[in-house]
Amino acid sequence: MNLIDVYIHEVTKRIRKEKRDETSLELRSTIENMLPEDYSESDIKEVLKKLGSPVEVAASYQNTPRLLIGPKVFDTYIRTIKLVIPWAIIITFIVQMIESIVLYNEEGGALLSAIIQTISLTIAHIISVIIYVLFWITVTFIVIERSGENNIRIPLIKDHPDWTPDDLTKVKIIPKEKTISLNDNIFSFLGIAIFSFVYFNAHHLIGIYTSHNKGGFKFVMPIFNQEVLLSFAPIILICIVLSVALTLWKLKEGQWTMLIAVVNALLQCTGVIVFILIAIHSDFIHSPAVPYIAAITETTSAKILVAIDRILFVSIAIAIIANAFDIYNGFKKARI
Repeated sequence: MNLIDVYIHEVTKRIRKEKRDETSLELRSTIENMLPEDYSESDIKEVLKKLGSPVEVAASYQNTPRLLIGPKVFDTYIRTIKLVIPWAIIITFIVQMIESIVLYNEEGGALLSAIIQTISLTIAHIISVIIYVLFWITVTFIVIERSGENNIRIPLIKDHPDWTPDDLTKVKIIPKEKTISLNDNIFSFLGIAIFSFVYFNAHHLIGIYTSHNKGGFKFVMPIFNQEVLLSFAPIILICIVLSVALTLWKLKEGQWTMLIAVVNALLQCTGVIVFILIAIHSDFIHSPAVPYIAAITETTSAKILVAIDRILFVSIAIAIIANAFDIYNGFKKARI
């Protein structure tokens, strides 16, 4: 894309969606009217330099002014939030995990109950910390801007030099359909972490529960054979490491590429194959769990085994379909 297209993109992405088409046409017309007939790239850069930074131009196209943070410090404000919020979340998460581990008492109930309580408290604390941090960062920038100080220096944040049209050459425009959003990567990391924890602690988490005399749940016995799960641990660990590496790669690229789609497909296929091998293992189900479930449901062990086989078959089918759909979407987006 030429400099004009990139400049218009940088402006319009900062304004409301319903105004983007109108603004794009108006801004393009303004730029073309400012250019000579036989213009060169240097002429374009001169015109864009006169128009100014896309951040300030976008602010001028807004019907309503920024009531809190002005355009001159808005970029630094956003970069400060992006720096502080992740660290605040990480520190809060670590503190909550340490506190939960230290205070955990096996006699107080099942591990699942403790995990649910920990997750609830962690989410509540993270929300509180985010609101608290956003409030004080916003207040700080309001005070700084109202005092007339626009040259703000924040530790660990590099000062951006004044904008020039040459900055547009560094802009990488990614089609929306091809983009790998930050939310996708966050959910990927979260999914990997949850799967890893559950897989290696299945004998404490996935099983038969009864009500605890002190309230909550009491873990009776596992449903799955942990020894069978751990026999696949080496390849599972490799898949986990590769999944983390792939997610970091997606985070860096920010878009689907054919190479990422290929690696994703190979990893997904490997995961499905391993899942099938685990599911069809003869000792996958913890043998004492079958008669226990049969006694509770007032049926026979044979019927319970048939029901389990059907559940595993459906689970395998769902895994195959879901992974095939994910692989297809990866290649589809990479081709855009």
